[in-house]
Amino acid sequence: MDGKLTEIPGCFVVQSRAMRDTRGAFVKTFHAPRFDELGLRTDWREEYFTSSVGGVIRGMHFQTPPADHAKLVFCVAGEVLDVIVDLRRGSPVFGRVCSFTLTPESGRGIYIPVGCAHGFVSLSELSVMYYKVTSVHSPEHDAGVAWDSIGFDWPVQDPILSDRDRRHPRFADYDSPFVFSSDTIA
Repeated sequence: MDGKLTEIPGCFVVQSRAMRDTRGAFVKTFHAPRFDELGLRTDWREEYFTSSVGGVIRGMHFQTPPADHAKLVFCVAGEVLDVIVDLRRGSPVFGRVCSFTLTPESGRGIYIPVGCAHGFVSLSELSVMYYKVTSVHSPEHDAGVAWDSIGFDWPVQDPILSDRDRRHPRFADYDSPFVFSSDTIA
């Protein structure tokens, strides 16, 4: 398992080797010793998955302190374009957006540090995303910024959105509680 730092400090592409044979594939999504070597958190508190039809955008989501969390995501069915934006005031790349195509065949996942918003668009007829997070879901700390306010060129014209995602504030209007620290980027 390899970890490659992205343009956003603390955000890693986690590349697993997908082993294939006539039965199908095997992909390891987590290996504690390797995460420790990379300085990434491993104190997972919840795991879940979402399924989305084509053209769905989910995002841009995060939890605010004290329920903030790091997140590890993999696409286990279909294809998604995964999107992350840095919300940490003082970050050298505050507001920077990175995107990654995720499929089960690629064996690629994304580790998203505290202080970054996360979302994705389902590019296939059906996609399934698997998440590990370092805090328990807290409705009163559940937050987001508007998907269409982060300066990203989404590959859909008229996405399917939840009511919740339609109500998020615009990025420019969001007063972020997150502060960048090079000591705690993961």
